[in-house]
Amino acid sequence: MDDDLLVELRQPFLPSQIIWQVGQISQDQSRAQAQATVALRAYLNRLDEVCGLAWSVTYTPWADADKARLICHLTIQGVTRSSTGEADGQPARNESSGSAEAQAFKQACALFGLGRDLDTLPSPWVAYEPATQQFTAAAQAYLANLLGQPTQPVTAEEQPEPEAKAESEVKVELEAKPDSTPITDRQPVPQAIAEPTQASHTDTALAALRIVFDEAGQALYGEQWAQVSKHNIERITGGQGQLVSDLTEEQLQKLIDGMHQLKRRRQAKQAEAGTTPSA
Repeated sequence: MDDDLLVELRQPFLPSQIIWQVGQISQDQSRAQAQATVALRAYLNRLDEVCGLAWSVTYTPWADADKARLICHLTIQGVTRSSTGEADGQPARNESSGSAEAQAFKQACALFGLGRDLDTLPSPWVAYEPATQQFTAAAQAYLANLLGQPTQPVTAEEQPEPEAKAESEVKVELEAKPDSTPITDRQPVPQAIAEPTQASHTDTALAALRIVFDEAGQALYGEQWAQVSKHNIERITGGQGQLVSDLTEEQLQKLIDGMHQLKRRRQAKQAEAGTTPSA
């Protein structure tokens, strides 16, 4: 893949594209955590602008008794990366990130660097209006100031009050405190802060690829998959591993690509023989 393309994909979204959505809500419903996100269409537009027609996306259902889940497979210039997503149960925010499809797609985009800049933004607790299920006007003004967007000055009374926390908000102490300086240039955070986010993306990618790896193997080899899987893992790791957890993201993707190629060859042979290819 072209390195210049990756640089373009990783460019931060404009402040005007960022939406503050409601996250966790305090027990008394007077405050809520603001989470920065961007509408799905902005992601699609960025892919079209940077990649032209050299990208595609497919989804694989991931059966679950309680939640609707999907695995998104995003391919850019022949390189495919996959991630999972599940519906958050709040239809009002589906277009931003609430649907399983949107969540899986954005997570897959993050594996190419698109949208990772959102993880550098704070997630402050601000005043919330349960009747409208929105942040109060004062809170919205404060959040706009965080992005350097023009708005009315924010008074001291309108600032978030870190002292007044509900029990459910205690864990915010572990997070980086928002700076009062407007974020105008959207500079990346220092590496020491960014590392946990990168690790999270890596863990998500590995979990999704392991699911795809197992599903593809079961479809191809059936009852023989356990033996074939062990053989392939030993082969690609040079005898250093036997379990799927021993594989790196690159090794998993290579094995998955190989199984997809094998499936296409089988289907082609079946077509030539006049039989109906298996699903």
